[in-house]
Amino acid sequence: MNIITSADQARCTLNELKTKGYTIGFVPTLGGLHKGHQLLMQRSCEENDITVISIFLNPLQFRKQQFLAYPSDFNQDQRIATESKVDIIFHPSVAEMYPHNDFFFGKTDDLTHRDPEKFIINKGIMKVSSNLVNRLDGKMHPWVFDGAATIVHKFLGLLQPNRAYFGEKDFQQLAILTKMARIYFPHITIVGIPTLRDTDGLAFSSRNVLLSNQQRQSALSVCHALKQAKRKILAGETTSKNILNLILKAISPEITIDYIEIITQNTLAPVIHIHEDIVLYVAFFINSIRLTETLIVNR
Repeated sequence: MNIITSADQARCTLNELKTKGYTIGFVPTLGGLHKGHQLLMQRSCEENDITVISIFLNPLQFRKQQFLAYPSDFNQDQRIATESKVDIIFHPSVAEMYPHNDFFFGKTDDLTHRDPEKFIINKGIMKVSSNLVNRLDGKMHPWVFDGAATIVHKFLGLLQPNRAYFGEKDFQQLAILTKMARIYFPHITIVGIPTLRDTDGLAFSSRNVLLSNQQRQSALSVCHALKQAKRKILAGETTSKNILNLILKAISPEITIDYIEIITQNTLAPVIHIHEDIVLYVAFFINSIRLTETLIVNR
């Protein structure tokens, strides 16, 4: 396995491989690799000749305290990537990807001055269209999705893969990056991979290592609540209010709900009457640990 830290070297290496006719699959990550990431890497290896992953803790997506506390271990990530038969790890420094940037000051939750449809690059930062970012978590911190779109735009432009792989668990991010790639990189296929769950049903997340056994059981109640809601919808329930009440009643009292949404898959718009494919989405806290649960319902 080849570890590359230079953007120029990454560009040259991938260009040479594509010139030889190899197809390239790309899995961008923040590090802290787990089995959910392994599923993305496995899918890439199955569908491409060469699989590249990035391990890059993107400061644009964090406040400073969160950035410093993020659980990451490059040696462990390297071992997991090797086991997953990854060919190349792109592990650049922050200075390599963002020369002359200050990341932890001036981040605002301002949603004004955004185009409802277009993605606009301003001073090197991608501003996500308001109709996608002014939803779900984007209403609280749109700069997180601006940061994700910015770094993925940089990576796709630099590496020019044939396909890029993302988990459906972060559904808003997947919707944003899919549209961004369609605009700027129409030749690159964005592949969404269903959420991988542990044997007990909890969705894999880098933050799961912070949970005690009791907290994990509480988190599982959210997963079970969404499954109940899905069964109710497939049985014919079409009123969102009734589904939301069902979810709330089924969630453990140890959970602090941030918000619950029922949204369309295509536009992320809230749904009042369920007559199309939708997404059930819950953001919640266990003490200070924030997690999300997503369940896609195809009618």
